[in-house]
Amino acid sequence: MSINKQFSSDGLVHISSLLDGHHFYKIPIMQRNYVWGEENINDFITDIRDSMDEDPDQAYFIGSMVFSEDEPKLRMVIDGQQRITSITLLIAASIYHFKRTGFKELGEYYSRFLKTSFPGPNGKLIHKYRLTHHNMDNDFYKQILEYNQDIKYRTYTTSQANLLKAIEKFIELLNPDNGFPLSDFMVYLTSNVYIVSMVSGSINMAFRIFETLNDRGAKLQPEDLLKNMLLKNLTDEQYHTIGTRWDDFINKLTDEKGKPKVSTTTFLKHFLMSKGYLVQKKGLYDWFEDQLGETKNPKNPKIYDLDKYQGILEFVIEIQDAASTYIKAMEGNINNALTACLQLGVKQSFVIALAANKLDDTFEQEIYEKLETLIFSYVISASRFNEFEKKFPYIAKELRLSRGRDEHYKNAILEFQKLIEDKKEIALKSFEQYKLKGSDKKKIMYILSKLASSFDQADYSSLTIEHILPEEKSEPWAFIKEEGTEYKSLVSNIGNLTLLSKSDNSSLKNKSFEEKLLVYKNQSPFTRSISSKIETGTKNTKHDKAVKKYDYTPPNDKWDANEIKRRSKALTRLAEYVWFE
Repeated sequence: MSINKQFSSDGLVHISSLLDGHHFYKIPIMQRNYVWGEENINDFITDIRDSMDEDPDQAYFIGSMVFSEDEPKLRMVIDGQQRITSITLLIAASIYHFKRTGFKELGEYYSRFLKTSFPGPNGKLIHKYRLTHHNMDNDFYKQILEYNQDIKYRTYTTSQANLLKAIEKFIELLNPDNGFPLSDFMVYLTSNVYIVSMVSGSINMAFRIFETLNDRGAKLQPEDLLKNMLLKNLTDEQYHTIGTRWDDFINKLTDEKGKPKVSTTTFLKHFLMSKGYLVQKKGLYDWFEDQLGETKNPKNPKIYDLDKYQGILEFVIEIQDAASTYIKAMEGNINNALTACLQLGVKQSFVIALAANKLDDTFEQEIYEKLETLIFSYVISASRFNEFEKKFPYIAKELRLSRGRDEHYKNAILEFQKLIEDKKEIALKSFEQYKLKGSDKKKIMYILSKLASSFDQADYSSLTIEHILPEEKSEPWAFIKEEGTEYKSLVSNIGNLTLLSKSDNSSLKNKSFEEKLLVYKNQSPFTRSISSKIETGTKNTKHDKAVKKYDYTPPNDKWDANEIKRRSKALTRLAEYVWFE
């Protein structure tokens, strides 16, 4: 096809044509690591063999692949890098077995699917590989295509480790010594296994049109395009420096099993918010693309010089540091108030963590306490988070500019206070009527523990939620007139909830209120207040003020709808003190 065409299709192409034709393939630098593991490889071999065993003449389709052809005969792999790499590793494993078992000619026959050779000017053969990986992994990839079990291969990247494990797994599964029909399988693979080959004349066009990979891959994200943009014009030395730092950045956001702790797209969105820019995920790449050359978008001034190596290096170092802070916050290692925001399930809180990271501890604590109150208000009132998300870039930018209790800091605090005041009344009304749902247990544990600790500052995180009126109506509770949904509504009301140890909670279950009171009276002040009036033994402390605000007199002899309503009002008064005073 002409590379001037924007897009075309080669149609159905079998593996022999894909890898023994006129084209060569390259994995572009923005592509993520090679990630296929044992399960993927097992499925791949099993699926193809099952089709072969069912009918050796039938075609088997393994999905589409998308390429861009920026240069004649050289195709960038946009969609399908996991499959095309795995196919070459499979072929390399078969060659290893053919040579090992005395079928050297078969091994040489299938070698043409991995590389082509031609005489060089000095009379030596030059080998050109059908598939080329990007710089950091390509030399290693070529080494393992010539797999030798006597060599102890050293891996330096996650991708290299996965490539080595993959070829060793293919060698294990294809072993003819264990009865695997290797010759028949390879004939079937190269002649009867097909892809649909789709080709774009532009790498950007290919990425923008074809975002979705096959069902065993993943979706291309803006960060993949960003990586390509950053690395594509660098020298080898610059590429290695930036590439290594980029991999470290990605690794910070990933656990030991290779699963993301947070998506890179989410992190980049929050990072830009912390710099003062509200950019939706679908617009991330465009935002960074505006950082090349002279930007014409007044809403997106140039803050990074991403068309120069030094600017790229400064940017990557910054996101490396920010990723460390982000994960530290996620793991609850920055501030208790910030951790509370995570318990409430609001990840936008990390925008403030990135912005406030350089503040002194006193100022940082004040900011996080305001943040916690704001998040509590929105969560308890079931408000839409995009209401305050629009304000966070402004607050974050002011915090980044702050050097103490200056105008920038005061502006951030004032904006927080406005958002809190806007939600205070509806939050307290919602709190009084709050009903516990199954998915809210983590949130209600935070809320009850926060209320309870206002009396004595103790840690209540190890306790469990106790329903005073039991979840299942038993004989001692037969006097309760409510049934069905009305009963469930009473049971889940905030006024009916308290905290107990797991063992005490299990022992009480559906027992009578009188029996429960015998246990409650030996608990912490929060739960003990249901059986007897609580006192702190001090005067004018924070705990005294909390008890006074709570102002709750325990019931005389029974627990019913009226008592639940009365306690929910007392808890609401306490909530106002805890979060808003």
